[in-house]
Amino acid sequence: MDGPKPESWFHKIKDGFVRGLGWSFGVTIGFVIISSVLVTALQAMGGLPLIGAWIASVVETTQAELIKRNPYLR
Repeated sequence: MDGPKPESWFHKIKDGFVRGLGWSFGVTIGFVIISSVLVTALQAMGGLPLIGAWIASVVETTQAELIKRNPYLR
């Protein structure tokens, strides 16, 4: 009796590529859906300005620390 034929390297590479495309497409669509729901919920609660101010303070603090470490960045 004959068993299953071993796949060639071309079919393995093609199969891996197709699976990778499917996975990345799924992750992208999932991220878009989750982030859209999150942003919509935050807008409904009025929380986006609060989060924007928090992110701005993080960026300002990071920039100030970078300038302290390397004065040539000014």
